[in-house]
This record gives sequence, structure tokens and C-alpha cells, in this order.
Amino acid sequence: MLATVENPLMGTLNSSQQRAVLTTEGRVLVLAGAGSGKTKVLTTRIAYLLQQGVDPWRILAITFTNKSAKEMKERVTGMDSRASKSWIGTFHSICNRILSTNIHHLGMDMFTLMDDTDQKALVKTAAVQLGLEADKNIVYNLLSQISLWKNEAISPGQAQSNSTGDKEKLAVSHIYQKYEDLKAIHNYFDYDDLLLKTVHLFQNNPELLGRYQNLFRYVLVDEFQDTNKIQFDLIEMLSQKHGNIFLVGDADQSIYSFRSAKIENILSYQKIHPETQLILLQENYRSTQNIVNASNSLVGNNKMRLEREAFSVSGVGDDIHVFRFNDASREADFVARMIVNMKKATQCDWKDFAVLYRMNFQSKHLELALRDENIPYKIVGTTSFYDRKEIKDLVSYIRASHNLTDDYALERVINVPSRKIGKTTIEKIYAFAHERRIPFFVALQNIDEVAALSKINKSTVAKIKEFATLMQELSQLALVGEFSATKFMQTLIKKTDFMGQFDKEKEEDETRIENVTHLRDYARHWDAQEKEINSLAQFVSEITLDGDSDEDEEDFVTLTSVHSAKGLEWPETFVIGLEDDVFPHYRSKQKLSDLEEERRLMYVAMTRAGKRLYLTHSAFKYEYGSQKPIRQKPSPFLGEIPDNYKTVMIQTA
Repeated sequence: MLATVENPLMGTLNSSQQRAVLTTEGRVLVLAGAGSGKTKVLTTRIAYLLQQGVDPWRILAITFTNKSAKEMKERVTGMDSRASKSWIGTFHSICNRILSTNIHHLGMDMFTLMDDTDQKALVKTAAVQLGLEADKNIVYNLLSQISLWKNEAISPGQAQSNSTGDKEKLAVSHIYQKYEDLKAIHNYFDYDDLLLKTVHLFQNNPELLGRYQNLFRYVLVDEFQDTNKIQFDLIEMLSQKHGNIFLVGDADQSIYSFRSAKIENILSYQKIHPETQLILLQENYRSTQNIVNASNSLVGNNKMRLEREAFSVSGVGDDIHVFRFNDASREADFVARMIVNMKKATQCDWKDFAVLYRMNFQSKHLELALRDENIPYKIVGTTSFYDRKEIKDLVSYIRASHNLTDDYALERVINVPSRKIGKTTIEKIYAFAHERRIPFFVALQNIDEVAALSKINKSTVAKIKEFATLMQELSQLALVGEFSATKFMQTLIKKTDFMGQFDKEKEEDETRIENVTHLRDYARHWDAQEKEINSLAQFVSEITLDGDSDEDEEDFVTLTSVHSAKGLEWPETFVIGLEDDVFPHYRSKQKLSDLEEERRLMYVAMTRAGKRLYLTHSAFKYEYGSQKPIRQKPSPFLGEIPDNYKTVMIQTA
């Protein structure tokens, strides 16, 4: 495709960005440094393809978070409304869409996507059934290891073979197998399954793969440096026929190896595909030149990277300020006072400030200091809309209506609103189901037999029968006529008397009612969208996948770990707790690759800043239960920032 720079779409793009948009054919790798306008390039490229006559549904654009997918979709549809028919979404949402249409190829009628709570419960059940205790930390570690195996495409059998010399890992591999067996009984998929099952689907059905390869003439992938093996395999499969793949990433921002991300995917891509065209986006539109130079000097100490230059369009800017304090409490007090004073001096908003840290526990002192100064703040990653009780309850009703073998959803709602079915009764039903290896709902249908064996009173039996009948009615409702999420929600809320549990006079219940209304609005919005599949199954999956959607923006200071800050930016940015063994983390010092990832994490922290960057650390810390201070060394990363870009200040009070 040929074009001239006079094209109106190119108006605000620099020459490198224009080249990235206009190079539509073949394999293209765009190295996009922090603040270089990669989202603008991606969205303009999609709009340009549409302008050149490409059918919107032949464009596949993949990113990593719901927020970035939503932003990309909104931006590009604002440029060309036809983009609403393009495949724009996260890896998980795209795979969910493919699986929902083709699940019969895997020998299944349907599946239910588990949320994090379900996964924890099921892996704990798997461990207990194998005679192993599993507390909260063990469950977390089990799920982490299982996820690592899945993202490397390692099956339970392969995990067992690979773990023969490691007793502990072998035990985990057996739990992995039991976990998969339990999922199969209930038609459950976890998040990793969405990718893994899609790859298996294509590997075992070449004809089906060929259809999707033919469909997707243009494939675009954001944050390529964060892809794992399965994600890499998937995009290699889908782009194989046409070979038009556009990869945008920054090796210096690869910080997710703990989620199986492989920096080698971006570092080695040109070796795998020598015909790849390389484009560098070097202009930084976010940070001052001092911040750009300092962060580049820091990350330049890494060996595993793709060399590139970067320069700011915003001028030199202030020095980076480095502050040392006696302890974390004084550090936090100073940051809080600094925010108050800067807000008064610059007339900026609270939302222009962010405080970043390596570990979540580091926010403790800071929260106290912000409260003392009456500064509004929000911690990124706290309870989301979809984690609120009334929403989880309603979503569980929807899930159970879709899949009557979804034990976790049924158990959650059997007493919502209260039916006075006691915990002991539920345990008896579960024991009956477990002994006979049947789903919880089948046990509910056989409640007379359960009652005879376990002495459940008649009134409770009657309530359980009513509940089982209700769930059957809701399950059938989704199959009658053309599915409407709005009508289904209305009927569900009415039949269950869901709103009857709330008192409009109580403030907390008023909020809960508003939350339910918000979910009903979501259903109306979902109905209005064009989609391949219009079913309860698709609605359920999309609600579950939408769990990390962002909240409405308010005016507050942001507190966040550096990992959670990826992709965000603030004019005034503090990075606190920069002590050795914290940042870099002490575990990273065993391997060079881990230490380099910590340095990339520091690079990400520094490049969130627009106008001013403040780096702080404390000289002493107090161990739990001890009154004696322990001296701390400053992070070695502070020493890697050249002196001509920073001003160091020591605060003693």
C-alpha cells in the first residue's frame, strides 16, 4: 500500500511514526520507548488500513489489559466507526471469542471461565483430596507454578516427568493433574486455558486454523516484550499465511518474567525472521530530557537489550531530586508535605501526583502520612467493581444459569437472598456429591436421598428444591428465543428477589443498589454491540474477563507498585523506598537476568514521570519487634544515574 504524508491521518505524526503507519506489508518490529506515542501509532495504523479499503474484520489488534484494549478501541472508532467491527482486545478476550465459537472441536458443549477466587478454591480442593494441607500462601505458590507450566505449554504428565528428581515439585505436578481433572468435571477453564486451549484447538484442527489465518490479513500486537511462549506461538500461527504482522514493544520495559514473559521473543525476533523491518520511535512526548537521559543511562547498563537513542520534545527540565531520610516514617511525612506544598505552588490537581514503590508493604507509612495531611489517595489494585459482594453474587447467578455444574457459583448464591439453608446442610450436600463424584447441582436434585442419609429437616429440603427449580428455570430461560442479556438480568433479579435484600434507607445498601444498576447498564450496552455470538455463554465470559476494568477517574493521589504503574504517567512522580535488597530485590542478585529485569523495572518507574521526578530512600529501618535500627544501603541504581542529571539532598528531620 502506498500513500503520501499529505494524508490527513498523518497530520500529527512524526516521520518515524508515519513510517510505522504506512509500512503495512510484511513483518514490522517497532521499538517504542517510553512516552513515544505507540498507542497513537497503533490506532492510526488501523484507521489507515480501513482507509485503504481493508475490511475491518480482517484486522486483529491484541494488547494486554482491558484498559489499553478499551482505549485503543475508543480512539480508533473515533477516527473511523468501521473499526468497531475489527478484532481489538486482549489475548484472553480474543481467545475467549475463538473458543466460544469453536468449543465443540474440543469435545465440549460449553465452558465457564473461573475467576481468581474459584481457582484458589479449586487448587486447594485438589491439594486436600491428595492429602496435602494448603494455606493461603501455599495455594498462591501452587497456582503460580501451575500457571508457569501452562504458559510454557507443559502438561501435567510432562510436569511429572520433569520433576522426578524434585520431591516437592513432583507433589505440585500431581496437584496440577488433580486440578485439571476437577476442572474437567465442572467444565471450568482458568485464564491460562483460554490461550492454551486455543493453541491446542489450532494445532489439532489445521482447517480451522486456516480459516482464521485467512481471516486475519493484518495482525497488530502491543507490548510485544511481555509475550510468553503460548502468546508468541499463537501470533506466529495466526500471521503465518499473510505475514503482515506489526509488533510494538520496548525490551527495556520487559518486567513480567514472573508471569512467564520471555524477553527473548523481542530480542531474537529478527534472527527468527530476518526479513523483519525495524522502526525506531525515539521521540519522547512525556518526560523532560533530564528524565529521558537519566533513565536511558541507567538501563544502558543492561546487556540484554536492543540499542536505541531517545530524546525529549519537552525541554531539559528540572534535575531529578534524590532525598535521603533517617527512616521510612520521616520519608513518608516529607513526601506528603511535599505534595501539599507543590499542589499549592503549581495549582495542579491531586491526580497529577503518584507515589511508586517496589513492594506493596511500602505504602504503609505513606498512607498514614497522607491521612495526616488530609490528602485524598487511592491504591491501584484495590477492590474492583467486580469484586464487590453484590456484583459477585449476581455474576455467580449468571454463571450458574449458564453452567449448572458450576459448584462455586451455586454454593455462593444458594443463600442469596437468605434462604436460611445452613452451612452444615451445604457441607452434607457437598459430602454426598463428593462421595458419588457428581456435581453439586445433581446432589441438590437428589436432596431427598441426601436428607434421608444426613438428617436434613423437611422445611430446609423444601427450600433446596425451590432453589434447584429456580436454577433450572433460569438455565432454560437462556435457551429460549434470541438471547438478550438485559431481559435475562431483569428476569433473574425478579425471580430471585435479588433487590429484596437491600434497604434503600441505608447508605451502604444504596451504593449496592447503584452497583447492581451499573451491571444492568453493562448488559444493555452488551446487547447493543455487534457480535458473532449472542449467548449467555459469551455474556458470562466477557463479564469475567472484564474484571480489571478501570474505575471512574477522580481527583486523588495515586499509590502504586511499579509493576501496576506500567503504561501510566503523571507529571509529578515519587519513587520511594530505594534501598538495596528492596530495589533491586535481594532475590534478583543470584542471576544476571533477574538483576537486569530489576533495572528495567527501575527504568519503568523513572519513565512514568512527566515534569518532575523524586527518588527517596531511608538510611535505617526497624525490624518487626525490634527497637534497634538497622542501617540500609541506598539502591545501587541511584549510583547508576549520572550526577549531571540529579541533585542529592539529605533530610535529617
